[in-house]
Amino acid sequence: MLALALAALAVVADSALVRSGLAAILGASSELEVVATVAPDETDALPLTGLDLVVRDVPAAAGAEDVLSSLPRAIPVLAVVDAPEQARELVQAGARGVVVRGAAAQSLRAASVAVASGLRALDDESFEHALSRTTGDLEASPLTRREREVLELVADGLSNKLIAERLGFSEHTAKFHLRSILDKLGADTRTDAVAKAARRGMLTL
Repeated sequence: MLALALAALAVVADSALVRSGLAAILGASSELEVVATVAPDETDALPLTGLDLVVRDVPAAAGAEDVLSSLPRAIPVLAVVDAPEQARELVQAGARGVVVRGAAAQSLRAASVAVASGLRALDDESFEHALSRTTGDLEASPLTRREREVLELVADGLSNKLIAERLGFSEHTAKFHLRSILDKLGADTRTDAVAKAARRGMLTL
């Protein structure tokens, strides 16, 4: 069996202690590889190729634009924040995911894998703050191949746990896929997502 490629990530944080803590948590994942840990004023040293994700610890008083402007624009960013109220501004500024500081290690790792895979990832506390229905650009986005696979299994009535087992990833990752599907379709529930996808010809029931 071929080994799966690890998602390469960099941790950016003001505090050396926070950098080492995040690196330890993320490095414990079998799907992630921490290749750099830097302070915000050292981001020029980040590689522009071979990096799949930047995990950025965001100070409480920092502006979203200021935080993200120093990072390579081609690399998706997962922001770690003090309060869920910071999520909306960060998403609008370009962050692909937001996790509240103090979230479970498993949630942080799953969010990192999801963002590195091209998804949006928000934990329970950040979700409503970041993705109100005013963010219409998310609703219009097409589904990825993986999201279509997840949606087909949702239509078949499978739970997140069974979807994860069928497709070979964690239950947390399945949840992030489902949330991305709901956002892109402008749906509020799994049933609503299936119905809207079917009406748009994206799914055959």
